[in-house]
Amino acid sequence: MTATVAGLLDRLHAQAFAISNLATRPSEVRWRAQAVVWPRLALATMRALNNVPAGAATDPALVLVDSILQPIARNEWIPKISDLPAANVPPDKRLIEMTRVLGGIADLLSIGLKDIVSDSSAILGLRSNLLAPVMVAANWSLATAPDAAGNMTPRRHLQLVAGIGAAFAFIPVGLRPGQYDDIAAVPHSENSLDAAMHNWLDATKDALATRKGLSGVSLQTIAADLSILCGAAAATTNTAIALGQLAEDRGRPVVEAISDANTKWREASRWPQTIYLGGVRDTGLADASIQLRQTIVDTLRDGKSWAGPTVIATRMNGQDLAAAARRTMHIAAEAAQLQQSAVTNLFFGKDQVMMASRSLEGAAYMNKAVFTARRRGTWIPMPRYEPSGVEVYRAAANAANATTAARLLSVATARPSVAPSRPSPPTTVDFTQGRIAARGPTTPSAPTQRLTNEPPFGMGTGGPSPSPPGPSMRP
Repeated sequence: MTATVAGLLDRLHAQAFAISNLATRPSEVRWRAQAVVWPRLALATMRALNNVPAGAATDPALVLVDSILQPIARNEWIPKISDLPAANVPPDKRLIEMTRVLGGIADLLSIGLKDIVSDSSAILGLRSNLLAPVMVAANWSLATAPDAAGNMTPRRHLQLVAGIGAAFAFIPVGLRPGQYDDIAAVPHSENSLDAAMHNWLDATKDALATRKGLSGVSLQTIAADLSILCGAAAATTNTAIALGQLAEDRGRPVVEAISDANTKWREASRWPQTIYLGGVRDTGLADASIQLRQTIVDTLRDGKSWAGPTVIATRMNGQDLAAAARRTMHIAAEAAQLQQSAVTNLFFGKDQVMMASRSLEGAAYMNKAVFTARRRGTWIPMPRYEPSGVEVYRAAANAANATTAARLLSVATARPSVAPSRPSPPTTVDFTQGRIAARGPTTPSAPTQRLTNEPPFGMGTGGPSPSPPGPSMRP
């Protein structure tokens, strides 16, 4: 199953919110069970935060968070007391599950998004989504830690974790989405559009990097497949607009840009018959191309036209269609750059391209060998900057540039569409759109009555004394 950063964040926040509703009381046994897991939890959180591209050499917010989590990750937060026997208590399974999810998010973020400039709002939103659940876990552990002399140091550490987490939890849920939510790990054996695209991209990279030489068929196949990918991305974006997942004013320019790239790749796939490449046909690329086209037909097509929005949504199994379109454009843009580089190297590099002798233009290239070849109707080496080669290069360059531009517009749809507002000091946590967030003072309802008993977010009862407020973070 395809795992995305957004999907793992959903799991992380759901686990944290379930924890926040557990009844708590000071217990040395439960506290020790949680304390065993916290070094791993802190380390996984640090890995995830450090894998978010900050876009700057020094990030004060990240330095502050690291300084709080580092002592816990190094297991320096609980004093070693040799007089007391080590407690043989199994680790807490709920915190272990949160640690695993945070580790998975860190692994996905390490993949990154190629050629995407870091967006400060997306970075802030992602950090908020990572630290808000950790804040809940810290408050929960604080509530179970007995008020004993040996627990004073770890309690202070957890209060710092809760405080910095509270600062990031101020960020409204509507301001947290970003392009990094789309990063995904895709099993190549999966029967899905994402798997078909990744298999095709791998085959494309192998075909363009082959030492046996490129063939015109391979370049035509890649260009045609890129046209199909752009068509699929446009259809998916249109579906997201029709179903209300993407606003019309934000999605329509994206569809137009992707459609322009689709048209340009169709033009680039029309390989002239007067040019010959000596490479062999890549069977791996051919198989991946067939699989990609069939998957797009099964997922997005209905006969000779694109399927209706409800049909596509059903076939996509409830996925975020705008995110699926963005992932498609990430694949298309990467392959487009590779295709353009290969074509550039063919016609302006050291590779040798053959052309039909009778199609050669320009008297400067005419010599005895060329006249002999023209009389016999054979192939000759293509001169540099020959018009037909320049036209092939120009078509590939125009299509690649259009794909890159469409990708940037598509990525912009991942940014929040709501206007930022100044949050009020929170008194409880809320679960909004699958995310934990701070909520202003309201009259508590029966299910949330217990959550307001302890500042700053009331994680259970019998917890620590109120901790000082964390640093304010402006959205």
